[in-house]
Amino acid sequence: MASLAWCGVALSLAVRIGLIEWRTCEWLESRIEVSSPLTSWNRIEEALALLSKGISPYDGDVVHETPLVILLFRAASRYLPFSVGYLFLLLDVCVAWALREIAVVHQKLVVKRQKSEKAKYAEGVDCVLVLEDIELPDLMVFLYLINPFSIATCVGQSTTLLSTTSVVLSLLWALKGSVLLSTLFVALASYLSFYPIMLIVPITMIHYDVSWESRKPRISFILKISLSFIMWGVMLLWLSYTAVGSWQFVNAVYGFILSVPDHLPNLGLFWYFFMLVFNHFREFFLWTFQINVFIYCIPLALRLRDHPAFMLYAFCFLISIFKSFPTVGDVALPLALLPLWSHLFKYMRYTFLASCMLLAATIIGPIFWYMWIIAGNVNANFFFAATVLHSLGQILLLNDSIGSLLRRDYDLLHGIRIPQIDGKLGVVRLR
Repeated sequence: MASLAWCGVALSLAVRIGLIEWRTCEWLESRIEVSSPLTSWNRIEEALALLSKGISPYDGDVVHETPLVILLFRAASRYLPFSVGYLFLLLDVCVAWALREIAVVHQKLVVKRQKSEKAKYAEGVDCVLVLEDIELPDLMVFLYLINPFSIATCVGQSTTLLSTTSVVLSLLWALKGSVLLSTLFVALASYLSFYPIMLIVPITMIHYDVSWESRKPRISFILKISLSFIMWGVMLLWLSYTAVGSWQFVNAVYGFILSVPDHLPNLGLFWYFFMLVFNHFREFFLWTFQINVFIYCIPLALRLRDHPAFMLYAFCFLISIFKSFPTVGDVALPLALLPLWSHLFKYMRYTFLASCMLLAATIIGPIFWYMWIIAGNVNANFFFAATVLHSLGQILLLNDSIGSLLRRDYDLLHGIRIPQIDGKLGVVRLR
């Protein structure tokens, strides 16, 4: 199995290199499924051209990337002896390595915690206990690199990959107990695309969970992580200010994310609604849509407090579904993390349906886009239907995985056999 997985890894890397060399990136860069106004490589090239002429990239309304990313690619284009596409390939390899390390560390922590709590479990639950799977780390690398969404993000040179790299590294270092590094990378992810700011909640809980044998007072623990996160965030913003000499980037990046002035079609739900809503209702619904991204964090944080790594996975799905400018790179991240909970697959009931919905949306989306924009045979409703199907597939998969986790927790405490009531099998209702 391991050798087969690594053969798949080699094949997926060869596919990436082949697509980069065949200049497929030039086509993928323009695809709205791969790039958004915030993550488009074309807009970074525009920013580099403006900088070369001594003009601030934030003077117009084209560039919405963060200053440090623009400076990173300016240095890369000047000094790297190879194409910038290979820099994205290296980032993809970094993500794959981090996923492998996460699988190794996460399994050890779960098994260790499981042994310490085994006295609380009911009898006959051995079949649902987590066992260390030596093939899982290699499998996670294989599934991530072979995923068409991650391939398109890499070859299309979408800067979503930078945010993905930051999130997986923050999870890795949180599982390893490094407060400074984990908060650095979650601050970097928040700096790049704002919405990952909510991930500080599961990152904090992961640290608290990892140090369960020698826990400090909760308030001081939370204060320590919060101060570290704020310190890194302020440092990144100050470096950005010193790099461009003004605070224009704040409105150009974060103001753009929150106010959604660009209604360019994408995989999200914002563009269609705000293209049609009356202007005097716009502010109200804008607040409603943006709060909708974060409001689910509160009940999920309370309900999944014993599973903080799973909480981070759920939050990544929420970001992918409800952010203002999503791409396929956003959904590639939670799909890559899902195998960490492969022991839940026996409980999941809608995996096939959710997979079919995502596959169908991936296929019909470009078709409806061509029929709407190029051929002019249909209207925007067709493409929006594909984006809704894409979101519904993610929602179904998220709900199914959360329900499976809660059902397994119930079985561990109460046993797998369903009790009889008045001679009939009872019905288990999770609340």
